[in-house]
Amino acid sequence: MLNRISNLILVFILIFLSISPSITSVSGHGNETSHNQGSSYNDLVNRLNENIRKQNDLRNKIAAAKNQANTLANQVSYLENQIQLTQLEIEEVIDRLSELQGDINQVSNKLVGVKKDLNYTTKVANARIRQLYLRSFVQPAEMFLTSENFNDYLIRKVYAEAVRSQDVALLKNLKVTKLEYSTQKKTLENKKAKEEELKRKLFDKKASLDNQRGEKEYLLGVTKNNEQTYQRLLTQVQIELESISRALGGGAVRLGPVKKGEVIAFQGNTGCSTGTHLHFGIYVNGGAVNPRIYINNGRISWPERGFVITQEFGANYSWYMRNFGLPGHNGIDMTSGFGSPIYAAASGISYAASDSRPCWLTGTVGKGIVIDHGGGLKSIYWHIR
Repeated sequence: MLNRISNLILVFILIFLSISPSITSVSGHGNETSHNQGSSYNDLVNRLNENIRKQNDLRNKIAAAKNQANTLANQVSYLENQIQLTQLEIEEVIDRLSELQGDINQVSNKLVGVKKDLNYTTKVANARIRQLYLRSFVQPAEMFLTSENFNDYLIRKVYAEAVRSQDVALLKNLKVTKLEYSTQKKTLENKKAKEEELKRKLFDKKASLDNQRGEKEYLLGVTKNNEQTYQRLLTQVQIELESISRALGGGAVRLGPVKKGEVIAFQGNTGCSTGTHLHFGIYVNGGAVNPRIYINNGRISWPERGFVITQEFGANYSWYMRNFGLPGHNGIDMTSGFGSPIYAAASGISYAASDSRPCWLTGTVGKGIVIDHGGGLKSIYWHIR
C-alpha cells in the first residue's frame, strides 16, 4: 500500500513539474534589461536635450530676423541659421532612429521568447485537454468501485482534483500567453511603422538641407555678394510678378490663334533680366503650377530646343516665400541662346504683354507672350525680344 501511495505521489509531482514551467515562463521576459538603461542611453538623452536647446535658439534667431531690414547680409544670415537648424533636425531624427532600433530589437527578442512560451503552453494544454476528455468518462462511482479500498479511493480522488486544478491553471496561462504575444506583436508593428515615418522624415529633411544650401549659393552667385545687386534682384522679381499678373488678368493685346509647336517669339533679355533667358510658366485658373506636370502628361511641350535650365519651378522656396509670399520660383528659367526660337507649348489664343514700366536696371521694358489654352490653362513666355 505504501509503495502504491508513493508511486501516486511521484506521478503527481512529475505532472506538476511538467506543467509549472509553462505557467512561470511568461513573467520571465519582463526581467530583461532594457536597452534604455546605462550610460549609452544617458548620453543619447543628453545629446537630444542639447540638440533641442540649440534648435530653439536658432528658431528664435530666425523669428527675430523677420523684423530686420531686407538686406543681402540679413538674408544670408537667415539662410545660414536655417541650414544649421535643419542639420540639427537631421541629427535629432538619426538619434531617435537609433533609439527606436534598440526598442525594436528588444521587443523582437521578447516576442521570440513569448512565441516559444506560447508554442510550449499550447502543446502541453492540448495534451492535458485530451487527458481531461478521457477522464471525463470516469464517474466518481466507477472510481470508487475500481479502487482497492477506501484509502485508495481517497488518494485517487485527491490526485484527480489536483490534476484538474493544474489543468485549469494551464488553460488560464495559455490565455495570458496568447494575450502577451498579441500585445508584443502589435507593439512591434507600431514601432516599425514609427521607424518608417522617421526614415521618411529624414529623407525630407536631407532634401530641405540640399535646397537651403542651393538657395544660399544661388543668392550669393546671382548677386556676386553685392548689396546693390541684391536690391536690383528684388525689384526685378517684383516687376516681373506684377506684369505677369496683369497679363493673365486680361491686360494684354490679342494676337490670334497659334498651334502647338509654332514659333511665337525669340529669346531675349528684356526687362529686369540679368542675362538672356526665357521665363516659362504654366498657370491654372490664375495659379502657377509646375510645367513639368503638363509636359510629362503630354498636354504641353517644351517651348525651346537644346536648352539649359537655369532655375527650376519651386526653387529658392524660402526666399520667394519671405519676400513675395510665393512657394518658390513660379516658372522654369531656361536658355538656348539669344535669339533662339520660342515655340507654343500648346495650341490656343496668343496675347502680347509687357511690363508696366522700364526696368531701372536695364532701361528696357520686359516683353512676353501669354497663350490661353482654354479650360483655365494658360502659358507665359517672358523676357522675349
